[in-house]
Amino acid sequence: MENEIPNTHIIVTGNPGTGKTAVIKNLIRQLSAKSSSLRPFYVNCRIERIPGNVIRSFLSQFLTSFSPRGLSIQEMLFSGLRYLVEKREKPLLILDDADHLFTSHKEFIYMLTRISEYDESFNILSLIFVIHSSSLISSLDPWTAGCLRRNMIYFDDYNYEQLVDILDYRVAEAFYPESVLRESIETCADISSLYGFNARYALELMLKAGEIAETKNSPIVTPEHVRLARREVPPSFSISELKNLNIHEKLILLTISKLLSESYKSFITMGELESEYINICENYGISPVKHTWLWKIVNDLSKLGFISRKISGKGMKGKTTLIGLPSISAELLENFLRRELYELKNKA
Repeated sequence: MENEIPNTHIIVTGNPGTGKTAVIKNLIRQLSAKSSSLRPFYVNCRIERIPGNVIRSFLSQFLTSFSPRGLSIQEMLFSGLRYLVEKREKPLLILDDADHLFTSHKEFIYMLTRISEYDESFNILSLIFVIHSSSLISSLDPWTAGCLRRNMIYFDDYNYEQLVDILDYRVAEAFYPESVLRESIETCADISSLYGFNARYALELMLKAGEIAETKNSPIVTPEHVRLARREVPPSFSISELKNLNIHEKLILLTISKLLSESYKSFITMGELESEYINICENYGISPVKHTWLWKIVNDLSKLGFISRKISGKGMKGKTTLIGLPSISAELLENFLRRELYELKNKA
């Protein structure tokens, strides 16, 4: 990257909360601050989950008047690259949280990595893929896998001391002096150790602990505030990721949380979900998606870590999909989503 060599492909890999996105965003700031022909473009693939949306997000960052209607993914990408070739710019496309692309859209990864074979001038494109597991590369065809393995950066998990240092630094930036006890930082790091010393989880936990302390009119954040925050901060996804879900994903999650909070059940069936989802959509004045799309959204929410999904076993007639909420209180999730949907309704 220092020599601005085009057509370089890099894999950045590591468990959630190891600092991958933070480092990538720092790289973007550095490249944007210097006069460089290497121009970074960032796409969060946890939000833009299909190739068409990824390319549209990429193009929207430099083509304001471009209309992709009627064009294939390849045609959209080629149009954007031709524009950048004319401008003598070298794009660095950064695809963050790209795991889903590696499992469900392998042909898209293949196209991106071999872009110069379609047109030699397209060798200006460099790529950074940010993924959680390097084993995903093995699922690609041998040529693509071999190409991506040449430049791999591994992020190791943090340990307890490193996480305390990170929390110390961020607390000093975000809180008033001496408003967070040292013991609170240690408690936060200790709880986060249960989830692989996930720094993102630790920071969200500390933020929520600060909010709880504020609601209780406490001048300091105590270890108990951190413990109370734990039940409101899910370890498998962030609140910002929850906010970025589309309307039907939120409605389906609301349905799941409502059904589970109203019962003593561990799981609900797909049939129960579909029936109640239709009722909830009716209450919000929104047309429900059909069964096939409902099943697809449930599958996507499971892959993203919002819900669990398994096939029923003994004790149930026939086979059906069972859906659970393994990492957050159903009542808390229901209340959060009702507030989110209320705000969306008022904006409309």
